[in-house]
Amino acid sequence: MESFEYFCDFKSEEFKEIFTDYYLSEGITLKENTKVFDEIENSSKNFGTKCVVYRKANKIAGFILFRIIKLRDEKKFFKYNFGYIEELYVVENERNKHVATKLIEQFEIYLNQNKIRTIVLTADEKVYDFYKKKGFKEDNSLTCENELKCFIKRI
Repeated sequence: MESFEYFCDFKSEEFKEIFTDYYLSEGITLKENTKVFDEIENSSKNFGTKCVVYRKANKIAGFILFRIIKLRDEKKFFKYNFGYIEELYVVENERNKHVATKLIEQFEIYLNQNKIRTIVLTADEKVYDFYKKKGFKEDNSLTCENELKCFIKRI
């Protein structure tokens, strides 16, 4: 059985396990006393970070972390909201089965419900082709502090 669901227990063992796998896939080993799960929980509380997980056989096999970023000018004359994909991960044995695509689609449904029509993300070279196939375009007008390339998609 497989399903997609909103998820918010960032300190649960099942989330720690999938997120640790994600970091390992990026070549990062989390230390036992890591604060990353506190940071995700704080981001959820303070910035509205949300998560949709993909479950297969009642185990998390993928996730998308996202939030809405609200830009405002100083006089509050101009405002612009967009969706930001913070992290997207699918376990190796579920890749190439359209799980990441379905996770992005879940995010797009959320954005449409909130009348937001733009998605932004940063990505490293190994996933450029994936995002381009999903309709994202590289946007050199945005500068990213993490020095990765920025991609944008209008929905």
